[in-house]
Amino acid sequence: MLNLDKKIQSLPIEAQREVHDFIEFIVKRYKRKKNDHPLNEKEYWLKLNEKSLEKIWNNEEDDVYNELLKR
Repeated sequence: MLNLDKKIQSLPIEAQREVHDFIEFIVKRYKRKKNDHPLNEKEYWLKLNEKSLEKIWNNEEDDVYNELLKR
């Protein structure tokens, strides 16, 4: 790892910040994956969207329309 440290230190300060930000991003991503629900990524996003759209789908106006469809 020392070799990696030397390489990072040889970069301009702005590039060092980018490396630091990227490492933080990777660390957060792996922590998030570790704590994520056991759904795969596609299922996760579908469930998330479903929850956010619930207010739109479940409303009184649609309930009236659904009653008309039952007839």
